[in-house]
Amino acid sequence: MMDIEVKKQNKMPLLSRERVTGYVHFDGVTPSLVEVRKALAHKIKATEDNVVVRHLYGRYGMRRAKMIAHIYHDQAVLKHLEGTNLLKKNGFAVEAAKPAEAPAEAK
Repeated sequence: MMDIEVKKQNKMPLLSRERVTGYVHFDGVTPSLVEVRKALAHKIKATEDNVVVRHLYGRYGMRRAKMIAHIYHDQAVLKHLEGTNLLKKNGFAVEAAKPAEAPAEAK
């Protein structure tokens, strides 16, 4: 069982996103970023593909964690602004960058 408590929502119009801060209350193990992302999207009625959980700060022995998440208005802006490692942790499929081929030496 997981419950999300939203404390603050800041609109950032220049970056076309909202920053959501709050707490995740849970029983047992700290939930993964993917689980928190799905629950937050359901709570604030946003599409799951536009939500990225930036940080989840848990404390030893506490059954709650502080959460910082971004809700984007556009999928392209999300992929442009967020790093690939964070997108992988949130369950997005990220294309691996292909290594550049070395130019052939002239003889």
